[in-house]
Amino acid sequence: MSSQTNKELWKHWIEVWNGNLSIADEIIAPNFVAHFAPASTSPAEVRGPDGLKQWIGGSAAAFTDYSFTTTVGPLVDEDKVAGRWLFRGIYQGGIPGSSPAAVGKQVEYAGMDLFRVEAGKIVEYWLCADILQLLQQVGMIPS
Repeated sequence: MSSQTNKELWKHWIEVWNGNLSIADEIIAPNFVAHFAPASTSPAEVRGPDGLKQWIGGSAAAFTDYSFTTTVGPLVDEDKVAGRWLFRGIYQGGIPGSSPAAVGKQVEYAGMDLFRVEAGKIVEYWLCADILQLLQQVGMIPS
């Protein structure tokens, strides 16, 4: 795949995270695996397009008016694509252990994604996000 094609793949990746789950089947390989540190009720690994859609849908359910925006990248090196993003949204509750006082509060946190591409689809994904910042904003951890 060309560098330009993989840069386009990043744009679609961000679209999926912004709620356009219908395109996940187009860009995610059947043998897809996501690796990340579990937080709250989040698993430590997600597999396949359906697993990714369920994870994103479940995570997004706690927020309204949310968006992921790219702040750095995408950076492409052969079959690897990386970028930094910023999440902003209004917390609606639902994260176990969060404070009721956080409901309705605008939150934001940043992270970096790295994924590997094979045959034009994302096959492997590593997430590094400032979950501590998010958990502090929803009152699970003192700031």
